Amino acid sequence: MTSRKELNYIIIVTLFLTFLPVLGFSQVSMTGEFRPRTEFRDGYRILNTQQSDPAFFTSQRTRLSLLFKQDLYDLKISAQDIRTWGEVVQLGDTPNVNIHEAWAQLYPSDKIGLKIGRQELVYDDQRLLGSVNWVQQARSHDALVFKYDDPASKFKFDVGAAYNQEAENLQGNQYSLNNYKILSYVWVHKELGKVNISGLVLTDGFEVQPGIINYRYTYGTHITLNATENLNAAGTFYLQNGDDATRKDISAYMAALKVNYRVKSVLFTGGIDYLSGGKAGDSNPDQNTFNTLYATNHKFYGNMDYFLDIPNETQNGGLQDIYMGINYSRSTNLNLNAVYHHFSLVNKIQDPMNTAGSLKRALASEIDFSASYKLSNEVRIQAGYSLLFDKQSLESIQNRVANGLQQWGWVMLVINPKLL
Repeated sequence: MTSRKELNYIIIVTLFLTFLPVLGFSQVSMTGEFRPRTEFRDGYRILNTQQSDPAFFTSQRTRLSLLFKQDLYDLKISAQDIRTWGEVVQLGDTPNVNIHEAWAQLYPSDKIGLKIGRQELVYDDQRLLGSVNWVQQARSHDALVFKYDDPASKFKFDVGAAYNQEAENLQGNQYSLNNYKILSYVWVHKELGKVNISGLVLTDGFEVQPGIINYRYTYGTHITLNATENLNAAGTFYLQNGDDATRKDISAYMAALKVNYRVKSVLFTGGIDYLSGGKAGDSNPDQNTFNTLYATNHKFYGNMDYFLDIPNETQNGGLQDIYMGINYSRSTNLNLNAVYHHFSLVNKIQDPMNTAGSLKRALASEIDFSASYKLSNEVRIQAGYSLLFDKQSLESIQNRVANGLQQWGWVMLVINPKLL
């Protein structure tokens, strides 16, 4: 049975569509997305053991987005249905539609905007704030964002804030969901010729007891350099301190460097990511472990997603990722990509399966292959295959004895029609 909240959203969208002729079609755009993805998981995220069986399934995202633009404001509503084929009983009445985005952006002047509502927060290369678009449901936030953008001086900054509640309380502000209670940030961006510089200061607070909130602070910079038409580089550095829901007195950092070089249709990529961590003998190794917050980690740390939650999935040992890749593009239709990753801990940590010993730093090597073919401006077919070669340390961290090949394959159809 459709919930009252979902029914209200359906009514709003229906009324909006009904009055489209009055609003004027030139100000309205409607887009859709149909995205089924079939996966074969045989070592994805967790190591295969002798008792493991592969998983095979198809998931699907169906999304409808409506954007209305005026001089004074923009309004967007994006509804989506996320499902795994077969998860719903046939003839059952199981509501599954949710609102991914529902926001309005007001424009007091040409340079100033105020964005209010459920929205994606995406900044720079999505290393700390990203949409996580690979995941079918993707990520969005209920937030208010003040925006300033001056194209003439190539300068812009955003100030964002969110305060979460799980109900319309009559009294009190207790929050028990596994989200931040409070989020605030300032993002500044400036273009200086061939160099783009961004700065981000982010605070997120977690309610650890009723009325008691621990705050974590993350701040740093992201710099890109377009040296020549064929050569560019990007560098990132962030510090992290404060507390969160599980750690106190955090003192951590991350650094990353990436270089791209193009030769005609071939793009070569190489780089290193370094996320600080604790080491064997530390009384509180978690204090020195960097957390990547609300990032799109699938984009950075291997397609098989063994390191989405860096503190937990490396037992607070941090992460070093050295990678190199090659990308081939033929015209604008075909794209082939291969990337090699070598993952290791930044320090030796205590062996969770043997308290008297410590783990070696090497965790695993991964090779990711992917391909994309564009049938038209609205239709693409994508596919990928990945292999992971684990080391003993990863087996100890996961408390699993690996057996056989660690592999993962997928095929995805993406249709993005422009309906209006």
